[in-house]
Amino acid sequence: MPQVVRNIGHRLSELTFNQRVLLGAVAVAGVISLFVFSVWLQNDEKAVLFTNLSPEDASTAIQELAKQDVVADLINGGTTILVPAKQVHRLRVDLAGRGIPSSGTVGFEIFDGKQYGLTEFLQNVNFKRALEGELTKSIETLQGIRAARVHLVLPKPSIFKKLAVEPTASVVLRLGRSARLAGEQIVGIQSLVAASVEGLTVANVTVVDQHSKVLSTSVQDDDIGRTEGQLTLKKEVESYLSEKAQSMLAGVLGPGRSLVRVDATLNFEQIDSEREIFDPDATVVRSEERDESSDPETGGSEESILTNYEINRTVERIVGQIGGVEQLSVAVFVDGTYAEGDDGIAVYAPLPAEQLDQLQRIVQTAIGINARRGDKIEVVNMQFTNQMADTALPQPFGTTWLELVTQNGGRLLLVIVLIALALSLRRSIVQLIGTAGPAARGRRAFGRGTPNAAADRFDGLPDLSNKMIEDVQEYATENPERIAEFVQSWIYEEEQKREDARPVRGATSSG
Repeated sequence: MPQVVRNIGHRLSELTFNQRVLLGAVAVAGVISLFVFSVWLQNDEKAVLFTNLSPEDASTAIQELAKQDVVADLINGGTTILVPAKQVHRLRVDLAGRGIPSSGTVGFEIFDGKQYGLTEFLQNVNFKRALEGELTKSIETLQGIRAARVHLVLPKPSIFKKLAVEPTASVVLRLGRSARLAGEQIVGIQSLVAASVEGLTVANVTVVDQHSKVLSTSVQDDDIGRTEGQLTLKKEVESYLSEKAQSMLAGVLGPGRSLVRVDATLNFEQIDSEREIFDPDATVVRSEERDESSDPETGGSEESILTNYEINRTVERIVGQIGGVEQLSVAVFVDGTYAEGDDGIAVYAPLPAEQLDQLQRIVQTAIGINARRGDKIEVVNMQFTNQMADTALPQPFGTTWLELVTQNGGRLLLVIVLIALALSLRRSIVQLIGTAGPAARGRRAFGRGTPNAAADRFDGLPDLSNKMIEDVQEYATENPERIAEFVQSWIYEEEQKREDARPVRGATSSG
């Protein structure tokens, strides 16, 4: 052990300042890593016990956990409780048995207890609460909805149809962060509520979010709501038709070589007409009365016939289609072809007229252009400015070297820095570990089998065979750096021995 300590001290004394700083940094980093790892091992893994808790339920749960000596953490603004993962299931069952959380939504379990002595009014109130609670639970299970409340208005039934009042419902939603409900989802919520309440229609269900914004479509009876709906439908039709033609042209000409825009004129006029047509030529006998009388004095008889005819009548009710396509206007831009010129620069060439006619017919068929309806289509061949064909031919991979450098420059720089750091650390560590190593290797190579230290001195080369000489030459050719280190350490060792021997000789001569 003392020899090991002296060797370590000797090696440390031979290190440079930078090597000592690097060694100290490695040692400190190792100690910190061990400390952090030990602390991490001591901490138990946490799991979620309850989430979306009210402040009252969170306070009650924390107090109950404190009584059981359970370390709990609050996150997400105090709405989520974390406990050790090994105890989460036991604690969840235990707290549920104690009625925690207690402010949850109440459904039809309200009728589980005894209901003796309740009046009809209280029974109706409990039924309304239970129905609202069940609908709330169902809505809260939908994606993107954090919380919900349902309000039902259930009027008393009436035996007179004119005096009957339709039930209504209101749904208040609290959406999650950056969550947004599509129109189909809102209609689904309306249909869910309407199908769960007797006599309730979808139009009588209003959906509102936490920002007091009405999401249901039943409020679009005014001019503003109707205009927004019409504009949305127009955009959907135009986007669908444009994408339909754009994808087809991209498969023929290539991506980015075509541009399609569609303008759709929709008919939003709501026509409800009723016609009654009479045909005088087509008559039928509706009723016939015969009256026959006789005169006893004269013995004669008299007969009268009354016939009623009904004229044929046809009643037609016509309801106009809403949102039908009235006219389409389509504009199509297509790029030409590029060929390599004499100087290596790409030369633009427009498409032939026959190919343009083919593209126009294909787009007409795909979109459904109707000339009788007054639809128009224009196909124009024009050079695209975003294509870099005026300077060079299209790249085989779709991007140029400048775009590759721009996209991957940061990653390439990071890789270069990491490689430089790795090489620097490797050189420093090799120097740190290899200090005084070549001398020891030299002593082992040339001093193996010598009984005393005097044999370490070089007294000339021994008799070597040709095979040994070839092996030494081959090793020196493959490892010139190792040979140089060995010679340097050898010379350094000899100089150290000479310096150590000088004081001894001086002391002997003086004696």
